Formats: sequence, structure tokens, C-alpha cells
Amino acid sequence: MKKYFFRYITASLLLMLLGFFTSANAAVWKSENKWNEQWENTYREWVKKNWTEEFFMDEKKPIYYKFAHDCADAVYAMRLVFSYEHKLPFVIHNTQRKSKKKSRRGPKFISNSMKYWDRLPEAKRVRKFMDYVADMTSTKTLGIDTYPIALNQIKPGDIYAAPGVHSYQIVNVTETGVAEVMSSTTPKAPRFLDRIASFPFYVPEDIKHHRDGYRRFIQPQNIRKPLKDQPGFSLEQYKIAAAVKHNYVRFTDIIASALGKRREKPDDKTLRLLIALCMYANDRSVYVYDALWHLQSIRKKGRRCMNAREYDSYSTPSRDKRLKAFFTAVGDHFQKTKNYRPNTQPQRWARILFSKTRPAPKESKELNDFCMVQMSLGEKYYMPLRELRQNLMAGKLVSDPNAPLEYRWGVYDDDKPYKSSCKTY
Repeated sequence: MKKYFFRYITASLLLMLLGFFTSANAAVWKSENKWNEQWENTYREWVKKNWTEEFFMDEKKPIYYKFAHDCADAVYAMRLVFSYEHKLPFVIHNTQRKSKKKSRRGPKFISNSMKYWDRLPEAKRVRKFMDYVADMTSTKTLGIDTYPIALNQIKPGDIYAAPGVHSYQIVNVTETGVAEVMSSTTPKAPRFLDRIASFPFYVPEDIKHHRDGYRRFIQPQNIRKPLKDQPGFSLEQYKIAAAVKHNYVRFTDIIASALGKRREKPDDKTLRLLIALCMYANDRSVYVYDALWHLQSIRKKGRRCMNAREYDSYSTPSRDKRLKAFFTAVGDHFQKTKNYRPNTQPQRWARILFSKTRPAPKESKELNDFCMVQMSLGEKYYMPLRELRQNLMAGKLVSDPNAPLEYRWGVYDDDKPYKSSCKTY
């Protein structure tokens, strides 16, 4: 009896030790498949079906539930989650290798083969890995981990990156050729994703480095290859953007024509442009918020005004000029199409937005229910889209990053214009 008991204890100890050493060398997950065009197609279908607004707020998915994210985190997570669930490799560049001494540098790549969390169960390893990737990446690293593609090749699972500003996940392409997107925002937090039935309001402009625009993730086996050698690599979008002088309306018309199965109706286009206009107007709040936060930080250190470099980084003259031009372009489209199905909702919104006379309260509410502009992140401080248009056209918006919040949005008395005590550049 003692002999059998001893054998039982010995076997149990061996199994425990084997389990310990196995888990102590465990990757985040083991790759059993390899990326290829077939898997890319599966990924595209998965994005269309499964990548939804509530993905990180679904209690039935405990691994991902309440994952804290911003716009870039959500983009990386889309590719990471699919890779994990289908046992595919996930590999991106490590741009934060710190030490100058070669022997102390971190790994060149961040991947699912990492063993930093090997003592944890698989589900916790995956969640830790998601948090780690989120901490190590940004909209700027997206330009390194992805590559630009031809406009007629845009598919679900592709992304749009505006480094240092924003990023989007492309989740569908409609019959009229609109690349629908989802996105998160700042600050990093557990939240529902926003789905928008319109193109991102950006036009590729990084002609030198080609790190913005419509892009696709680099497959792990190609991670060491130059961007130009990636399958489907194309610089076409930069040439087209330059040819239309970075006009958003003309640029997205070209994409819709290239991707669409049917022609876009005038009110379809009105809706698309109004959604993009609302989105772009709200994006301005990120710039204003960043400027005000930076201004507060330097004033705590005893400096009142931004220097030339800071002023250049946080001022918004070119952005405000583009916003004004976009309002004008949407208004021109509406004037050409205002008699086409004038009672459809998009046409009514446009009529209220561009009306020369003050709308009735009921009409104002209708437009405001569609779009309000958030003036500062993290606060319930909004202004109507129509008011923003009026302030912009009247030249009341202040692009100077040293200006208070109200002046940045033109919400001040006409007899009290902004006068800066700081140097302008």
C-alpha cells in the first residue's frame, strides 16, 4: 500500500512540476496558423460580422470586457483579438526600445510569443498582452505597423491613420462605396466604440514618409520587409490627394466611385458629408483640449506663453481653414441638390444648417439632435453645429493656442475680441 501511495505522490509531483515549467514558458498564445490571403478574407468577414460597437462592453466576452482603449488601442485590438481567436501570429514593431547599450535593449518586435506573463492562465495572459500593446503603441506607430494601399482595394479590416491625431477601423464598404468606420477616442477608458456611416474626415498628406491614409496591417512573416514589398502596397492615394488639392469632397467622391456597386444618390451624399462634417468639427475639440492642457502644464511651471515650437504644434490655422472650406463645400453640394427629395432627413438637416434666417426652435432641435460640437473633452460643454458655422464664417474662431476656451470656439461678445499678451508666430 505504501509503495503505491509513494508512486501516486511521485507521479502527482511530476505532473505539478511539468505543469509549472510548461506554464513558466508559455507564450501569450501558440500560433498554429499562418497569415495568407485566405486568412485575410476570413479576417474581413469577421470584422464585418463581429467587430461591433459593444465589443469591449459585452459581459459574455470576459477576456475583453471593459478593456480601456483610445483610438489607436482599438485599431490594434481588432487585429490582435482576431489573431488570438484563430491562433494566428500577431507581430508589431517595438518602437520603445530604451537602452543605448545593445545588451539591454528590449525586443525588436512585440508578439504573441512573449513570455512576460507565463505564470498566468491563458485568458489573463491575453488581457495583459492587450494592455501592454495599448501602452506601447499609438497613432504614430500605426504608420510603421501598416502600409498604404490602393483606394479601390479598401476592405473591412483595413484602417485609416492620421498619426498624432486619430485613427479608424474600416468595418464595412456600402453599395455606394462608402467606407464605414468605427473609432474610439481619448482619454483611454472602457467604452462603446462609435460607428460612423461615412469616410474619415482626412485626406492623406504625408507625401514624404507615407505614414497616414488608408492602410493595411503588415503580415508577421513580412514584418522585416520594406513597405514597398508588402502585398498590395500602393502610393496611389497620395497622388490622387495631391491632384484634387486635398479637397475632401472630391477625394471621397473618387473613393466612392472606385468602391461602389451603384451610384450615390444626392441625399445619400448629403448625409455622408454631414456626418463627416460633424465628425471633423468634433475632432477640433481634441486639438483645443491638448492646447489648453499643455498651457496649464507650462503655467504651473511659471511660464505664461508657449514658445515658437509649442505654438506651431498647438495652433490650428490650417485646420480651421480646412474646416471653413468643408462647410463651404457641403453648402455648395446642398445648393445644387436642395430640390432633390427636399423632405428627406439629410436634406432637412442641410437646409437648417445653411439657412440664412434663424430656424424655428423645433428645427434647431432637429439639427442639434443629429450633431452637437463638443468644445472640451471630458466635459458636457457643447455648441450647435450651426453656431460653429456662423462663428467660423464670421472669423470669430481663434487659432492661437494661448487663447482661452471660449475664444478658441468664438463664443464671446463681439465687443470683446481676443487680444493676446503672448507673442504670436
